[in-house]
Amino acid sequence: MSRVANTYSLGSPTRVCAASGRELRTGDLFVGALCQDIQTEEFCRQDYAPEAWDSGARPAAPLELIGSWRAVVPDPNEKRKLLLDEGSLLDLFEQTGEDVASADAGAARRRAVLRFVLALILVRKRLLVCEQSRGGTMLVRPRGVPRPPEGPPLVEVADPAMRDEDVALVTEQLQSVLIDTGTPTPAPTAGGGA
Repeated sequence: MSRVANTYSLGSPTRVCAASGRELRTGDLFVGALCQDIQTEEFCRQDYAPEAWDSGARPAAPLELIGSWRAVVPDPNEKRKLLLDEGSLLDLFEQTGEDVASADAGAARRRAVLRFVLALILVRKRLLVCEQSRGGTMLVRPRGVPRPPEGPPLVEVADPAMRDEDVALVTEQLQSVLIDTGTPTPAPTAGGGA
């Protein structure tokens, strides 16, 4: 993972629909999209009005959609909080495991790194249970889901052999995307900068 020096937090809703430019006001429903710039490898978010998202609006190249969630634009005066509830965080983890038709091997690697770090976060939050770790693969299941054979098969999460600093960087980037700091953030430009 390369380190890109952006000086703004990406956590809070941008309060602007990335497709239409319509203002998203406190209390409005919106769709948040976790993206990764395939040129800079940096995570960012874009927000969409539900009607734009439901009509097919999605992040454009060089951004790659990693996952999405629906939420309500928070009051900017409220204390910072997680933007995703537990179910949405688990959904995001599941979305990172879906096959993506991408000819870019780098995109597949970035998705594997994100999936692995999300799994570690979810295990730490006790939303996933690590049943076994073998040969560079964790076998996990959602908390409350029975073990096989009563429940579904365990989910495999491959260790992409990251260095400690890679884990720290992607964790920091994820926290900046997923935690609401109460400050609206600028929409990322196509070049990945602000």
